[in-house]
Amino acid sequence: MLDFVDVAGGVFDMGSTMDEVQQCVADWGSRLVDPAYDADEFRRWILKEYPSRTVEIAPFRMTRFPIMNDEYERFIVDTGRGRPESIECGEPADHPVWGVSFDDADAFAEWATEECGFRCAVPMEAQWEYAARGSSRRQYPFGDEFDAAACNTIESGIGKTTPVDHYPNGASPFGVLDMAGNVEEWTSSRYEPYPGGTFVEDHLSLTLGPHYRILRGGSFARGGDLARCARRHGPLMRPEFRFTGLRLVASAS
Repeated sequence: MLDFVDVAGGVFDMGSTMDEVQQCVADWGSRLVDPAYDADEFRRWILKEYPSRTVEIAPFRMTRFPIMNDEYERFIVDTGRGRPESIECGEPADHPVWGVSFDDADAFAEWATEECGFRCAVPMEAQWEYAARGSSRRQYPFGDEFDAAACNTIESGIGKTTPVDHYPNGASPFGVLDMAGNVEEWTSSRYEPYPGGTFVEDHLSLTLGPHYRILRGGSFARGGDLARCARRHGPLMRPEFRFTGLRLVASAS
C-alpha cells in the first residue's frame, strides 16, 4: 500500500515575482551544469515562472515519497508494462523508479486506483508546487537557501539515486520527502504561460512542441536550480534528462 500524507488546503502564491526571477539568475546563471547555456538563455527559462499569482488549493493527499522501484515492480507484474531503466539496471528497491514516460506514470496511477480503492492521479503542477513550498514563498522544500546536504542534486557529488528517505531534513512543510533532486517528477499539466506571462520559446518547445508535460523537482544529474519549488522543466530527449519518475495524489481522506 502506498504511503500518503495529508496536504491541507490553502492559498499560496504560485510561480515567481520578477525580483525572484532576477535573484535566481544572479544565484545560478554563472554556475549552470552545462556551460553551453549562458545567463541570458537561463533567464528565459526562469521567466516561465513569471508572473506569480495567487492560487487556492483544495485539500488532497500526496505520496510521502516518489514511487520506488519495488512499488513499480508490482505494477509491472500485474500489468505486463515495460521495465524502466532503473529496474533493468538493478537499482535498489527503496530508490525512486526512473526512466518512466508520462504515459507510464498515468498507467501507474490507474493501477494504484485499483490497488488502493480510491482515485489516484499524477499531480497537477499547482498541487506539486504547493506541496513543496506550502503557503510561504520558500525557494526550496527545505527553505530559502540551497543546501546540498538536504537534497540529491549534482552538487551533492553522489552521481546516482539515493533512497527516498535519505534526506529527512529536506522535507516540505507538509512532510513530503524528496521533492528536490533525486529524480524529476511528472505532473499532469502541460506548459502554458501563466496568466499575464508570455510564451517562452526555447530548446524544450522547439524539441517537444509548445505544450509539453511539465516536470518538477530536478534530479541527481542536474544542478540545484532545477530543484527550486517554482522551476518548470520538460522531458528533453537527452541522456542526462532521462531520470524521470513520479509520485501520486488522491482526494483528501
